[in-house]
Parts: sequence; C-alpha cells; structure tokens
Amino acid sequence: MPTRTILIDDHRLFNDGLSLVLRESPDFLVVEQVYDSRLALEACRRHAPELVLVDFSMPHLDGLAVVEQLQQLPGSCRIVIISMYAEKREIDRFRALNVDGYIAKTVAADQLLLLLGQVMQGEQVIQTDTGLQSAPPPDDRLRTTHGLTKREVEILKRVKQGMTTEQIAETLCLSYFTVQTHRKNISQKLPFMTKKAFYDFLETL
Repeated sequence: MPTRTILIDDHRLFNDGLSLVLRESPDFLVVEQVYDSRLALEACRRHAPELVLVDFSMPHLDGLAVVEQLQQLPGSCRIVIISMYAEKREIDRFRALNVDGYIAKTVAADQLLLLLGQVMQGEQVIQTDTGLQSAPPPDDRLRTTHGLTKREVEILKRVKQGMTTEQIAETLCLSYFTVQTHRKNISQKLPFMTKKAFYDFLETL
C-alpha cells in the first residue's frame, strides 16, 4: 500500500511540484496539499497520514510550530522538514523534536524519493544542500541533545522495557532511591515532552 502523505508548504509552485513528484511514485499517495500552515493540524486530523512533509519557513505558523502541533495528535506519523535552510542550529532544533527527516529543497527528485523511503523504514535522515549527514548514534544523540548522562540513558532503556524502579535498581545494582533520583532528573531534562512524544522518544532508544 502506498504511504498516505500530506504536504504543508505555503509556496504553491513548490507544493504542487512536490505533489507531482510523489504522485509519479507508486510508493506515495498524496491525500492533501496544505498551503496555509494554520490548516495543517485539521488536515492531519481528517486524513491520519503516515507521512507529513512540512516546510520550515511559513507565515502564521512556522515549521517548528506545526511539528509541535502534529506531535499532539493520537497515533503516529513520520514528519519530514523540507527546507532551504541548512544551519546547524535549525537542524539541531528539529532533532530535539524527534522529527524523522530534514531534507533540503535543492535535492533531486529521485534522491528525495529514496530518502523518504529510508524514513518510512525507520531511519532518521538529515540531508542538506551539502550532502547527507548521518545521525549520531542514539545514545550520543540523547546525551548531546537532551543533556542526559550515560546512566540516565541506561535507566530510560529499562523504562522502555516496562521495568519498575525496583527492577531497574536490582538490574543496575543501584539503590531504589538512586534510581528514583535519576528518574526525577530525567523528567526535569525532558519537561517539554507530551506523553505521546515521550513514548515516541523511547522508541529511539
């Protein structure tokens, strides 16, 4: 089955061109094109897409705001930023939001389809106009992006496995109160995450 896709970009010419590229591929089905970022949330509620391509720079709501809105929706979909900008600061901001991809608008059509296919296979793809950047290993990404310690990452992995604080303490040879303290510190470092975003975050471990 083709991937149900929504395009969110205020530039009609680019939005329509991107739609044509995807429609020529049997792997993607464009269910709606959104030209006003304020309508993005409702469109995604209505269609429940598997993939959303979001422009970075838009009037009214920018890409960051749209991503934050979409991450409040039930279910899950892949979110890829399509942008003319490739500054490290902006890429890091989207990485912190756990987007699935960041692709330059200058990429060739065949390369775009290839990269989106990788995203749908579960890879995080960062493609700028200077080339493909490999995402850092998950543990390194968690530590550098969110300031988590190695021990906190170990505890998060056990949380993902459904272990209780007591079980984590026994497995890691720590006291119950030490694990509790680590979990409190983790919560303070991830205060921006909704419950859904937190569980999506655990899937990256």
